[in-house]
Amino acid sequence: MSVAAPQIAPARPPRTKVSARTVFARVEVVPDPAAALEILRGFAPDAPGSFYQSEIFLQAWLENCAAQDRATPFFIVARDEAGAPVALLPLGLFRVGPLRVAQFLGGKHSNYNLGLFREEENWSGRELRALLQEAARATAGGPHLYRLTNLPLRWRGGDNPLAKLDHQPAASRAYATRLPADGDAFLAGRLSADTRKKLRKKEKRLAGSATLRHMRAAGVDEKQKVLDAFFRQKSGRTGWRLSEAEAEARRRFFAALAAGEGGLELHALALDDKIIAVFGAGASGDRMQGLFISYDPDPEFAKSSPGEILLTRVLSDACARQFSAFDLGVGDARYKAAFCDEAETLVEALYAPTAAGRLALPVFSLAAHMKKAIKRRPRLLALARKFRRP
Repeated sequence: MSVAAPQIAPARPPRTKVSARTVFARVEVVPDPAAALEILRGFAPDAPGSFYQSEIFLQAWLENCAAQDRATPFFIVARDEAGAPVALLPLGLFRVGPLRVAQFLGGKHSNYNLGLFREEENWSGRELRALLQEAARATAGGPHLYRLTNLPLRWRGGDNPLAKLDHQPAASRAYATRLPADGDAFLAGRLSADTRKKLRKKEKRLAGSATLRHMRAAGVDEKQKVLDAFFRQKSGRTGWRLSEAEAEARRRFFAALAAGEGGLELHALALDDKIIAVFGAGASGDRMQGLFISYDPDPEFAKSSPGEILLTRVLSDACARQFSAFDLGVGDARYKAAFCDEAETLVEALYAPTAAGRLALPVFSLAAHMKKAIKRRPRLLALARKFRRP
């Protein structure tokens, strides 16, 4: 397996002992993504992360987005006395001014960030700080600072070990829900009778003399057709503002993510052959995780809420396929709160293993607080988005 991503300096020999009381014996940094992903493969299914820590997601992002984001692979592997991996953190080094900052791979595409741990209940904040400190020393040109964002406090019924690091609330929450086996019962429980009635009227208005259908794309051609519709919709007046290079990298990333076994699912709502809404999701065990949603900006379609209609079909399908959990990722939105009854708290952990990082840490902490403040105030958020546009 070949992953085209920049490499860091050769690792120093791994340190053989950290402390007799820790849950690991030594730490190494694996700069070769293929070798790191082989280690990652050995963790499943005992230590499942989210879809964003899956092999297919990480490989697709490294091959297509790492160079654009100027990220260098920095996989941290902790081993026990026998040499068996007991933890893996899929991180990368990102340049922030003069600093090397270690963050989760996936960039803005990653909604839930987790490490992979064996016996995760045994990891304390002290052991985690030792792990990060040793990793920073294990290779030339290690990080000045760790910035671990979008950390859920809990995952699959257990505490997230990384949340034992000193942390602060993230700028945004994530929205999730449990799923029963009966999709109709789920929708009746989540949406009011009046809302369901309005959606049925909108479906009838959309259909007219055409056939309104939900499809889960299968095969290369069908997946490409759905992705093409998605990018057309996101390039509209209210869509993304990306450079040509950024747009091309994103196209390649999603195409690679949809191509592999167990990769991105592409759902579409179509009027005859015209796709008017798209939903992309990944599966992590029995949990379906939404990556994106879009709809045709044509007012004739948009006024009928095609995105929400598509979500009702996706959720019914997920229930029928025996998924027991579903999420719509990070960020506040009315439709997320309508379909998901759990606003999951996410946190951000900062750890500085170097003097330069410790000097910069208050600045990063303040920036996180300001981002949260802006996102919680609609007028400030609208102003920030206005100035961010090219």
